[in-house]
Amino acid sequence: MSTADDAVDNANIARTGPGTLGGRFLRRFWLPVAEIGDVAPERAKAIQIMGERFTLYRGEGGEAHLLGYYCAHRGTPLFTGRVEGDCLRCFYHGWMYDATGRCVDQPAEDESFAAKVRMEGYPTRTYQGLVFAYLGEGAPPPFPELDRFSAPGLNFSRSYVRKTNYFNSVENSVDYTHPFFVHMRSEFTGIGVNREIPRVDAEETAYGIAGKKVYSDGKVSINHILMPVAAFLTVVEGTQPIDHLAFRVPIDDYSHRAFIINHVDLDGAEAEQFLAMRAERRALLQKLTPEEDIVAAIFRGERQIDEVDESRPDIIGIQDTVAMELQEPLGERPPDRLGRGDFAVILLRKIFARELRALATNRALREWPWPHDLRVQLNVPAETGMTMRPYILYE
Repeated sequence: MSTADDAVDNANIARTGPGTLGGRFLRRFWLPVAEIGDVAPERAKAIQIMGERFTLYRGEGGEAHLLGYYCAHRGTPLFTGRVEGDCLRCFYHGWMYDATGRCVDQPAEDESFAAKVRMEGYPTRTYQGLVFAYLGEGAPPPFPELDRFSAPGLNFSRSYVRKTNYFNSVENSVDYTHPFFVHMRSEFTGIGVNREIPRVDAEETAYGIAGKKVYSDGKVSINHILMPVAAFLTVVEGTQPIDHLAFRVPIDDYSHRAFIINHVDLDGAEAEQFLAMRAERRALLQKLTPEEDIVAAIFRGERQIDEVDESRPDIIGIQDTVAMELQEPLGERPPDRLGRGDFAVILLRKIFARELRALATNRALREWPWPHDLRVQLNVPAETGMTMRPYILYE
């Protein structure tokens, strides 16, 4: 049974703007904030993360940097400025900042004045085509990496925006019964993800959550939540299973950007064939009705989801968008009625609620180091998985 405390916890989880508990919590981690291709070298642009605007720019050498949005002088947005070397000069009066936010030049001022001025500058790191930033206070934690993405094979990254609260999408990653319904007509059929409604188990780990789907043929699949907003699981492209690391990063409380890193164990001729298949799928999408137009027609009641051609390369994304984009954030919708199939969802909410309560009362929070050797397990024998435990909805 849901309680008033649950409602408060849920609202705190969903809201991530500056000063909110959820926002303060997420800012304690390295998060992807852009694709490196979002901005060219020697250019700057504005981005928004967790309801806050920032200036992303790349120096002459191509390295990505992140500063606050406004110049400290008279409040002009810095993304309109000029890149000089590895610094960014404001367009309005020429104040220039280095990548740490330190003012290094003020053409109309005494030389000593610049040393007194500093704006927000954030640690950044480019990894697998994505720009990560640490937006919190103090020194950042160790940068999270998985060995899987430095193994032989192909890596590729991408991102997309979904107009729903970030946590709706994080929960969807541990909603192990929805594929049987939402993705019944999709490429998931080829790898057996949606062959039946599985029995669900999950356990808290040192890095987040290990979730387990148990099927009637004795096989299990195990994927992971890597705190705070990453899901490590298996998807499929064509008939090729793919290791899929997906970060759900809030833009605001009603939309988020998913940043994806994929890996496939292919090389040589097989890798070339896979890349050719991907190119064909992208070319096909250019000829089809755009995903957003299909979703809009479904939301207007002009189409039904099962009328959409299941052979579309983007069918899984369309199905998830239809399932989630009209879903309001936690705390703004009636209390959910959760059951046995929501075991992992319940555990995820409990972990977030516990951590946010600790943050609110200045108690120590748990650290969440990522294990480098973590793997996704798809349709493996049951003895390689976790032991099923009694189901407890609320402790």
